[in-house]
Amino acid sequence: MTSSRAQHLTVSRALVRQRGFFRPGRGLRARVRRVASLRPGEVEAMWRLFCASYDGARRADFERDLAEKEHVIVLKDPAGAVQGFSTLLALQGPEPFCAVFSGDTIVAPGHWGQTALQRAFVWYLMAQRLKRGVPVYWFLITKGYRTYLLLARYFPTHWPRHDATTPPFEAALLDRLCRARFGEAWDAQAGLLRYAGNDVCRLSGELADVPTRLLRDPDVAFFLERNPRWREGDELCCLAAADDLFVQTTTKTFL
Repeated sequence: MTSSRAQHLTVSRALVRQRGFFRPGRGLRARVRRVASLRPGEVEAMWRLFCASYDGARRADFERDLAEKEHVIVLKDPAGAVQGFSTLLALQGPEPFCAVFSGDTIVAPGHWGQTALQRAFVWYLMAQRLKRGVPVYWFLITKGYRTYLLLARYFPTHWPRHDATTPPFEAALLDRLCRARFGEAWDAQAGLLRYAGNDVCRLSGELADVPTRLLRDPDVAFFLERNPRWREGDELCCLAAADDLFVQTTTKTFL
């Protein structure tokens, strides 16, 4: 093991043990919870956030996504009201890797710009690295450019991207994950999920708008080019490596 690798592991252990990314503040508070621990009122609040953000949202689909996940990041304001969430499932393959699949993810518009969700997700990925001792990836499907920007900004090693092709191993891994989870909805050539009929759920309101100032951003432009039907509900499928460079970048950003 190189000295750099040992240093990254030491930093990760300390941050996970001390929950170093969960800074107290006046904004949103994040907790990583087991889905089974959610109370009915919390689930109802999560559903209200979800259906306010998506046209075509169905309660049965929301509950199915939640039930299949193991953990959920819950965001609450100082009054204790749920203002966001992200569902999580760690997928361990026969090969030595772990893919953390994030499902439904919403932050109430009035709380955009806060980093509680990002901090909790970084902590979760570090915990998986230490727990499993294998390469860990974020497996993301996204309808909107905002989530793709999180991928591009916080994960130096991510795919697809505007400035590099996806390596063969990661391309094959993404293909296998998408085929297993989404079947015929997966368009491997385009790298997109395309849903048919009533299965389509679309971003609503300001979530479906792209500010003019962002159109020149290379990551935003890439997302819009790769997923031209994102307003119609198509989703871009992505992988990001929670590697040593990720640890180095996120600790500089958040600590």
